[in-house]
Amino acid sequence: MKQKQSLEVGDVYALQERETGKWFTFQIVQIGEQLGEEYAVFVDLDYWDEKIPEERDLKKISYLLLNHHNWNNEICRCWAPVKFFPSHAMFIGNMIVRPIEECRRFGNWPDGIQQKWQDKWEKLPKDQVLAFKDALGKFNEGETVIVAGKEMNKNLCGLFDDTLSAIKDFSELDKFPGLARISTSKDYPQLIPFLERRFLVHELVWDNCSRRKLDLSRTHLEELEISGIDVEDIYLPSSINKLTLKGKMSPILRVHSPNDGYYMALWVEMQDGFIPDLGLKRLTELHLDSIQDYSLCNIPSQFPCLMKLWMTGKPGYIHDVAEIAKLPELETLTFWDLFDFSADDFPRPESLPQLRSLWLESVPAEAGKKIKKLYKGKIRDLQVLKLRSDEWLHENLNNPLRHWDGSEFVPKSKYKKSVALWKDTRRRILEEMSHSEIDFSAVNRIAIDYVEGFNKLDRRPPFIETEEREDIINAFEQILDEVGFHQGRKELMLLMEEKRNW
Repeated sequence: MKQKQSLEVGDVYALQERETGKWFTFQIVQIGEQLGEEYAVFVDLDYWDEKIPEERDLKKISYLLLNHHNWNNEICRCWAPVKFFPSHAMFIGNMIVRPIEECRRFGNWPDGIQQKWQDKWEKLPKDQVLAFKDALGKFNEGETVIVAGKEMNKNLCGLFDDTLSAIKDFSELDKFPGLARISTSKDYPQLIPFLERRFLVHELVWDNCSRRKLDLSRTHLEELEISGIDVEDIYLPSSINKLTLKGKMSPILRVHSPNDGYYMALWVEMQDGFIPDLGLKRLTELHLDSIQDYSLCNIPSQFPCLMKLWMTGKPGYIHDVAEIAKLPELETLTFWDLFDFSADDFPRPESLPQLRSLWLESVPAEAGKKIKKLYKGKIRDLQVLKLRSDEWLHENLNNPLRHWDGSEFVPKSKYKKSVALWKDTRRRILEEMSHSEIDFSAVNRIAIDYVEGFNKLDRRPPFIETEEREDIINAFEQILDEVGFHQGRKELMLLMEEKRNW
């Protein structure tokens, strides 16, 4: 198969999707400069086969029309940075570029996931697929059904305990053809049998699960989020691609995956710096969130096949960083808000031969500078940002808005005023909660002052978008958690919602 030195418009390339081993293709349809770098637009092609295509096959290959999930017979096209073009892609040939709409989407080069999902979609029960698509198209039309004696939108895509607790027979949920997500903190005997026969309910969030054995192997879930220290065995379906474990876990928790975690992402919200040996020996992607103090010494033995490793601190301290060198297949490594390691601890480039992307953000300044120098020119994607001093860490250890420091979306002056507002709010609530009896009107006043303070900060120019909005609310709730404020909390949050302008 031919190799090329540079990309040209019309070029068609093939890659092998890792999980299935099947070949897929894409075409370069535009090359230009975006964001100060050379970018190219690629289009996914309709090829999915055990064998690599040949140049003579191009005349039979068209653009891939996606209609899985929320796609509606659309062409997938994307701007991707030329410098990150997959060097192992095989050049097949050049064919005429067909007219397509202007591309406004930015991302990375394809990995075959669209072809894989489309292939799976076409094998689902046709009646459920048609009903699901019809519901998506009519979500805002207001058509209603009666469920548990209550009038509800027929085209709902998500359900919670308020509805689940009210029904006696889960067959009533068949009135929601577009149902895709269920979130619960209770145990319903009919839930799993329902999931087993509904192919398009692809996401389940289950808080405080009390089952020791949780068998979801015959469901069709793609994403699963579980919390509950009683859970000892989780049996996953072959369709799963993301598992999230939250809260404290049983020390003997085992996760049973048909392929031992290969091509699955595991997200763990860290508690007590502990991850049990889950049995996922072929896991390829691991995210560790909310790290406070954690040693990496067991990671290579528990997850020896990792290709992607993301770690995020609260902020936190990380130890035994040198153990990462024992992950020879690692391609992506990210540290964020992590401290207490040096450049001497960090693996050398030659010990991670497959590493293509290294992102360090909000890490010790001295270590970050040396690691950047060490890896510069050795890998394609290197980002070292927001280097922190020991003084910064001391001042911001418990500051929930610390990640705004250095953000391109939050002006520095507004960051400083936001932190000052949060600290003053925390001081006032701590003082109020020190009294023998809670003055709820005083707490309400503090909450209103907090919200109105951000109302003022968001003027000329505004900076509070969805992510910042969530950060502000979460920062306030962190204070309430710290003082154990529970009674009247729901009413307090509703009051803040009423008063905010952002």
